[in-house]
Amino acid sequence: MTPVERADKSKAILDSPIYQEAYDGVRGAIIERIEKCSLTDTTTAEDLRRCLKLLKDVRLNMEVMVNHGKIERFNLQKEQERTKNPLRNLFR
Repeated sequence: MTPVERADKSKAILDSPIYQEAYDGVRGAIIERIEKCSLTDTTTAEDLRRCLKLLKDVRLNMEVMVNHGKIERFNLQKEQERTKNPLRNLFR
């Protein structure tokens, strides 16, 4: 899969209302469990904090794919413009 294809698929997922709802639901459930966690239960609290961080990392990873795809698409467009230029080999 090319970076552009990967970016398009990642963007479609990130923009999907179903994904947004699922992400918000999972995040809300984790935060709710953190709030209900006893102050003495540091192990559970730390595990929940890791879950929250991992959830955020998944979203950030997909956003990075989208941005890499934008860069790749820009580079491809510039390359196409350069190859279409009728004067590109004139001065070489």
